[in-house]
Amino acid sequence: MTVSTLRQLTFAALVFAGLGAVPVEVAQAASGEKAVARDYEPAPPAPRQQSPEQADAKSAGCVTCHTDTDAKTMHDNPAVTLGCTDCHGGDAGVKRPPGGDGIVDKNYLAALEEAHVLPRYPDSWSWPDSGNPEHTYTLLNKDSPEFARFVNPSDYRVVREACGACHLPVIEAAERSLMATTAMFWQGASYNNGILPYKRPILGEAYTREGEAAIIKGPVEPNENMKGKGVVDTLYPMPAYETVPPGDVFRIFERGGRIIVNLFPETAQVNAIGPNLGTIQVLEEPGRPDIRQSNRGPGTGNRISIPVLNLHKTRLNDPLMWFLGTNDQPGDYRSSGCASCHVVYANDRDPRHSAQYAKFGHSGKSQSVDPTIPKDESGHPLEHKFTSAIPTSQCMSCHMHQPNIFLNSMLGYTMWDYESDAPLMWPEEQQYPDFSEQLEVINRNPEEAAYKGKWADVEFLSEVHTEINPKARDTQFGDYHGHGWNFRAVFKRSRDGTLLDAEGKPVPDDLPTKEKFDRAVHMRDIHAE
Repeated sequence: MTVSTLRQLTFAALVFAGLGAVPVEVAQAASGEKAVARDYEPAPPAPRQQSPEQADAKSAGCVTCHTDTDAKTMHDNPAVTLGCTDCHGGDAGVKRPPGGDGIVDKNYLAALEEAHVLPRYPDSWSWPDSGNPEHTYTLLNKDSPEFARFVNPSDYRVVREACGACHLPVIEAAERSLMATTAMFWQGASYNNGILPYKRPILGEAYTREGEAAIIKGPVEPNENMKGKGVVDTLYPMPAYETVPPGDVFRIFERGGRIIVNLFPETAQVNAIGPNLGTIQVLEEPGRPDIRQSNRGPGTGNRISIPVLNLHKTRLNDPLMWFLGTNDQPGDYRSSGCASCHVVYANDRDPRHSAQYAKFGHSGKSQSVDPTIPKDESGHPLEHKFTSAIPTSQCMSCHMHQPNIFLNSMLGYTMWDYESDAPLMWPEEQQYPDFSEQLEVINRNPEEAAYKGKWADVEFLSEVHTEINPKARDTQFGDYHGHGWNFRAVFKRSRDGTLLDAEGKPVPDDLPTKEKFDRAVHMRDIHAE
């Protein structure tokens, strides 16, 4: 794959009427934190081969603090010969000062700063905390590639340097995969909403080493036969939502109502005709009633395309392989790049979803033997180790969206309907949270119902599987909660809703909860067992 930066993108001028996004130097994080000026010395690419002595020299200082590890090279294969700085960068010549008592000791902290690659945005990364912080969104694009490599050598911005000597063909394929580009989703949304006239994808997500939006080129030029089968040669970045004129028919987001003129309904103007000549027109009352749409055409009035805005929001709330998971609730813990799949996090306590990892919980806590990694803090992988034994729960950290399809149906779940066993999930009295309380919830869960339900509380959410399921009479809930959502089990039922067993016979409703749902046919019984 060859990657060109967005500065080379001329295609956008044709597709988006001359309105393209141009990358600029970002001076602050989304939180408003200003970047710390640092001079980085890029680490050389990791070698394909070297002697054990050479590799050990690149870990000499590191092991004075990290005195034990799960897999020294992240690989179980002892033939892999790598030192710590081959992958992560940093300075292996710095050693732990004598008598240092961890981060609380100033000498220890000074040595840590000298040995580690430091971020431009330390507060946003919760530095020196080593766990993945919540809601980093595009922070990886804004920080330095050297820091991205230090945190995660398998991140796609830097993985060629850290892993390309051995794994370059796999890396190139991964960068072009749907799990990285999200081309299928962007294509479906843009075509179905009238934004683009193409049924074949032309948009895809990719970034350069410096975090700029990039064009993705295919490995070969497709011939007509390949094009007919859906092979595309190039994917272009999605422009910023502010630059895309509305090409869709979604007008429900505008303030339609009683006062419709040749401008937009919320725009006040002087009446130039009629009996009220010279008077100021009354502003439209939002949504009272929404009986008409504004009388504008596509692309007029500096309006934006709402579906494009939603695509960008989905890109952040449902990050794919280029970004970290949101790391804020059960089902959302993971890293970026190759580690998104091959480094396991604790996300689900159901052994049918997590297999041997289920016993480690679902709150993203470490089980590493490394003494420097806290065991009571979320946002850490289970171990410092790659694996090909990837549990379904790791897949679900991405594939729970949209909530009614993807892998949910393979596990026998769909999004909760807000009604099954409702008394257990809703407060007895209506809640009226203020705006700050609403914002706190919807920052991690975009469903409006969330801040009115009991699952607005992450502690309640995390125990729905263990505390609510034994009391439930109508359904059972999954133990993964990507986005903060609840997923209910799908059971075989008669037309009147009665649970049915494998022989199609009714399951008595008065049975104890566990026995009742054990006897009923769960969709998982058909798809996965």
